[in-house]
Amino acid sequence: MQNKQEILEKLTGISSSRKSYYSELVYLVEEMKKKNRQLAVINELTQIQINATWPQTSSYLAAQLSQILDFEHFALTIVKGGMPASYLCIWTDSDWQCRTLTQPAAADPALFIEQVHQKLAEVLPQHFATSVPLRSQLNQTFGFLTLLHQEKRQADKEETELIELVARHVGVVVENSLLFQDVNEKIKIEAQLIQSAKMAAIGEMAAGIAHELNSPLTAILGNSQLLLRDMADGPTAPLMRDIYQCGVRCKKIIQNLLTFSRQEEYLFETVSIDEVVEDVLGLIGYQLSVSGLTITREMNVPSLLFHGSRHQIEQIVINLLLNARDALTDSEAPQIVIRSFLAEEAGVRYVGLSVYDNGTGIPKEQLPQIFQPFFSTKERTKGTGLGLSVSLGIAEAHGGRLFAESEENGYSKFTLLLPLLEREEDNHGAETNFDCR
Repeated sequence: MQNKQEILEKLTGISSSRKSYYSELVYLVEEMKKKNRQLAVINELTQIQINATWPQTSSYLAAQLSQILDFEHFALTIVKGGMPASYLCIWTDSDWQCRTLTQPAAADPALFIEQVHQKLAEVLPQHFATSVPLRSQLNQTFGFLTLLHQEKRQADKEETELIELVARHVGVVVENSLLFQDVNEKIKIEAQLIQSAKMAAIGEMAAGIAHELNSPLTAILGNSQLLLRDMADGPTAPLMRDIYQCGVRCKKIIQNLLTFSRQEEYLFETVSIDEVVEDVLGLIGYQLSVSGLTITREMNVPSLLFHGSRHQIEQIVINLLLNARDALTDSEAPQIVIRSFLAEEAGVRYVGLSVYDNGTGIPKEQLPQIFQPFFSTKERTKGTGLGLSVSLGIAEAHGGRLFAESEENGYSKFTLLLPLLEREEDNHGAETNFDCR
């Protein structure tokens, strides 16, 4: 019997009588399970994605820590640039819902915890908060973990050690996320600087080209006008009129280049969107018709007015129509629909103009890039990738928007919105959703 007792003590580490042996063994097994569960959760904390948002990170932490710590609600506080922001996670019936609580910087960083607790008490007045700091490798505090309970309680030594252990592991992950955000922000700033330098170079180049082209173009326009007077209604008069109209269009393009390079500014005036479409079709309607396209116009009644540069908005419409024409190459029953409408967003009324084509469409992965300078889906000899980026800049300069929707091998629709110039009488044009045809 004595040998049996010694063997049991060596195998289990329990020195006990027969009577209490099994209960102590059960307690030991449960403690081992508890420790294993804690280790598993702590290991899961290292799986947080460094590019996740703070609400996502907070909800993930709340879900994991609720398995090993006792709390009703949870908050992660991040102190960045001296400004604390708390992400409060409240348990609903099925998951953790996160709320963001921002607060002004405290004069003394030592008051951050008190400030955070006061803010949480405003949202959850019947709860008591317990916080532990998150510290960097340089022992600097950059945040807190806060557990909220409905009753005031004092954590025992074991629970306190567990919370501190969790805080150390979470601190490493959160610090990595902060470093990732800093690096990502630096990359964005560098990209913006490169883009600014690139656009400045384009502007200088555009200004140079525009000035060089102005002199010969003036001669072309002047001479073609003189020849038109002599020809009257002769057989070659239509050809000369085409030469003159193309020269006028080239002059407008040069004016856009000068505006783009900030060498020349257009004067804003009251403009009708119908007149813009009419002028554009007068310039390039022949080019579109000889391509075998069917062009349908659906204009709002009464005509919608905006305050802006007629020539610049014409340039946008020209770009959109020529892009639509190129997308319809080799298409069966190619069609372009030009549509004006009254739109409203967030209480603001807009003049809307959409250009729809049933062409090749734009691949989904390329759609977010089409307004970037130099990006083009056309062959190198057919496009520079500047048309849409310049058009977007013009739209935004008018306080408007330019956006696209498309389905590959289905259709493309570009929509231009410009702030509506209200008439003295109410404009009763029908509001129209951005529906696809």
